[in-house]
Amino acid sequence: MSYKKRIPVTAAALALLLTPALPAMAQTTTTAADRTAFSKAVAAPASIAQAAKRKSIKCIRPGGKKSNYSWKNGTASTTVYFNNHCSHRVYVTVHFKGPFGTDTKCLSTNGGTKGKKKFGKGTMQKLVKITKEC
Repeated sequence: MSYKKRIPVTAAALALLLTPALPAMAQTTTTAADRTAFSKAVAAPASIAQAAKRKSIKCIRPGGKKSNYSWKNGTASTTVYFNNHCSHRVYVTVHFKGPFGTDTKCLSTNGGTKGKKKFGKGTMQKLVKITKEC
């Protein structure tokens, strides 16, 4: 038979065990130069933090209005966001380019609507441009 030996714990010993080591950390200070160097070190590479691309197509009617498109290439898919200010349906061709050639898809947007369309693609394909008409 095994017996566990009980050790009495005093309040002082318990306080030492439960107190975090904060005073050593509280004494350290950071300067603005340290923060700037840290933010540059952890900033995302340019290839990851790419900006969204945009394209506008002029409307036939009403004059002066446009149908706007924006996108950002993902790994397995690309979502194209659109806002059609025209009073008519607008057709555009979405061009993908990859190591094995190009691929095109047609996207139509109804007049006066906005929304998004998700295109599934290969991991090496990128949406390179949007052109008028299909």
